[in-house]
Amino acid sequence: MELKVKQGGEIEKIEKITGYQLPNKFKIVGLVLFVVSVLSIITSLKLYLVGVKHYDLFERIALTNMVLGLLIISISREKIEDELIAKIRLQSYNYAVIGTVLLYLILPFIHYAITFSFSSTPKIEGSKDIPLLAVMLAIQIITFKKLKRAYNEE
Repeated sequence: MELKVKQGGEIEKIEKITGYQLPNKFKIVGLVLFVVSVLSIITSLKLYLVGVKHYDLFERIALTNMVLGLLIISISREKIEDELIAKIRLQSYNYAVIGTVLLYLILPFIHYAITFSFSSTPKIEGSKDIPLLAVMLAIQIITFKKLKRAYNEE
């Protein structure tokens, strides 16, 4: 794989963003953040804050912290980071993205089938995150094309 001279800078920019990883110690930070968020959603938010004026804000903060904890775990290095770990990490991201997109596309129809069975007026409701998934896939396609061109494979 020979680089084009003018494309070398693009590869470095993309690798700087995509290759970023936190130290291994952050796995514990992410796990603690995830567990605390889940526990706060299950217990204190449901028991004490349901009637509170800003319950939605507290719930959103807890859900955001939960996802942030998972992200921290996801981008933290392993104790031994080698080519096999990099390949496994890439495959797991691929499966996660494909599975998420398929799940978001299929769930409205499953929901419709269930409500159709139990309701006289079923209504199909899709996820409001579809534009986000479209942006994510568009970024992946653009990045892939740029890297492919930079590595002179096109």
